[in-house]
Amino acid sequence: MPGRPAPVDEQAHQPDDAGAHWIETWDLDVATPDGLGIAVRLALVPSQRVAWWWTHVLLPGRSGPVVVRDHDVVPPRQGLEIRADGLWGELWCETPFEHWTYGLEAFGVALDDATDAFRGEIGERMPVGLDLEWEVDGADAAPHELATGAGARGYEQLGIAHGELLLGRERLAVDGVARRAHSWGPDRLDRAAGAMWFGSDAITASVAFDAAGDGAGGFVRAGAHADAIERAHRETQRGAYGLPVAARAVVDGRFEIDVDVVGAIAVPLAGAGGDVVLARALCAYEIAATGDPSDRAVDALASEPRAVGWSSWLDAPEPLA
Repeated sequence: MPGRPAPVDEQAHQPDDAGAHWIETWDLDVATPDGLGIAVRLALVPSQRVAWWWTHVLLPGRSGPVVVRDHDVVPPRQGLEIRADGLWGELWCETPFEHWTYGLEAFGVALDDATDAFRGEIGERMPVGLDLEWEVDGADAAPHELATGAGARGYEQLGIAHGELLLGRERLAVDGVARRAHSWGPDRLDRAAGAMWFGSDAITASVAFDAAGDGAGGFVRAGAHADAIERAHRETQRGAYGLPVAARAVVDGRFEIDVDVVGAIAVPLAGAGGDVVLARALCAYEIAATGDPSDRAVDALASEPRAVGWSSWLDAPEPLA
């Protein structure tokens, strides 16, 4: 890149400036209609000579997430495979922009509540495993540019994920919509402050938001037709410790979206501008079409106004009671 990414962009990049706050991330979010959510991140931080691994699992009927998180992993020696005490993880590009696999064998902790992340992530220890495949779904084969800002580069793709999730002795089948993203450049905390994506058989979309909740880029796709998002705004309702519980967004005067938080995670982070909290949530979306009925995406919503996906917010933390 710039421009459309090449197959080589799927792999790791050399830092533009080894002394800068430079980070490279590969993300996968999975959402199923029955309320199962999985989020995976591998991050390389060359200036600190470490890698980060995150896996968060949200389960139907459970208020807290299952977490595997390590910020002190030896960077991959080859490919995108990491190993640490009680942790093995690997991302593997089978076919660029078409097919990836994700593997994990680790010990994680089951938290009673998302706010336990602020108290040291102490919970029930359990084995966590993933054997997932991400694939493009039909016409949505092309990667879309990410709204990264701050000199960073990146792209995202919406598709489907399937495979297995291991929690303790339980094996769960996974089959849902999924978004993967890859970005590299200056510290991610300086980039778009929030995001929202969703997918259904009728429509897929991804929107980036700045700190004020105004749109900072994205796309909406119905069938083989995709449009760039020009304007968007999101208002958020918050609960305990400032974590989101619901939101409402408007997009290009074409859609109004009610966002219901199904389950949330919180990751305290330290950035150049001070401490922040990355809040992420598995969400159910109710989408009302308000635009021209001849608009392909607006028309597609007539048959299916509901979707699932993930949203994120980057905020200063509120004090814990």
